[in-house]
Amino acid sequence: MIRSLTGSVGENGKNRPDDVRAVYALFNRLLSVQLEVRDICSTELIRAIREFQQDFMSRPDGRIDVDGRTWKKLTAAVEVPETEISGSVGQGGQNRSRDVRIIYGLFNKILSRPLKVSDQCTDELIQAIRDLQKGFLSRPDGRVDVGGRTWKRLTTPAGGTGKSVLLSFDDGPAPTGPLHSILDTLDHHGIKAEFYVLGQEVDSHPAVVKEIAKRGHAVQNHSYTHPNLAKGSRSFVRKELEKTQQSIKKAAGVTPTKIRPPYGAGGWSPYDRELAAVAKELSLSIQNWDIDTEDWKSPQGVGPSKQAMIARQFARRQNQVELNVLMHVLQGTADDLGDFIEQLKQWGFSFAQP
Repeated sequence: MIRSLTGSVGENGKNRPDDVRAVYALFNRLLSVQLEVRDICSTELIRAIREFQQDFMSRPDGRIDVDGRTWKKLTAAVEVPETEISGSVGQGGQNRSRDVRIIYGLFNKILSRPLKVSDQCTDELIQAIRDLQKGFLSRPDGRVDVGGRTWKRLTTPAGGTGKSVLLSFDDGPAPTGPLHSILDTLDHHGIKAEFYVLGQEVDSHPAVVKEIAKRGHAVQNHSYTHPNLAKGSRSFVRKELEKTQQSIKKAAGVTPTKIRPPYGAGGWSPYDRELAAVAKELSLSIQNWDIDTEDWKSPQGVGPSKQAMIARQFARRQNQVELNVLMHVLQGTADDLGDFIEQLKQWGFSFAQP
């Protein structure tokens, strides 16, 4: 049982030693790189609090208040619920106190606004159950049954069972250090991915692009200079795409079959007219993404603070069996990729071939 704080911890907090040590201990159950546990609140701990808050606060304040939103999110994230409930929870359920608290904890891992945890099944919890069920039940009943469909969906929030993901990386091949790390991680897991590269970077690092193709990954077109193609003329778009096709062919000996426009601009149906016309001329299909990891946002990467947001995106696409996951060639993404792949496996996803 996690004890409550007696005072706030973090930026401008009361920072009582016992409370500070308790917060260090909680974060060290989440972080891959452990913090040094101390009696005082360090800049590293404040940074960890801010990074954790990025997913649910527009203005992270770096402070955990007693029974505040950040405290509830943090304790929900580290508490491992029982593997099963003993009775139904929700509308018309048995609603045993222990089971109710388990369901609250599971919902607080996926909701952007956490519920107030109670031993009682409230109307708010029943509504949360109904809202979840709308994605897969024709008649939501507001109840979680032992081993039932709602329980399975709640314990696997991304709903990945029987589905696959295609990993894709934009903006390479530079920086080359993170790129090589990403390639090594993919090799370790036996996964093939798509790399949407920039022509000007291909010309600067041709050997690295050849390495991507040699390892069995798909090398695709991401334009030459990363402009907003939806704002360009047909001749401008043609120059951007055609030069990149030529650069990739020269460097790696392969011809791209897909174009992902920078920023996704013009790449959603109905497609930008000039982009669609040039893509057809060059035998390129337009491919944007289904899941945006937002790995470029602070904190950079696909670490724990991003995963609730990513799971919600998967949950909104319950009827799709293969999903394209967008990442970028960044150091933070390279650092987190192995753990992220393990998380996708835990959510029930397999990995598609490009």
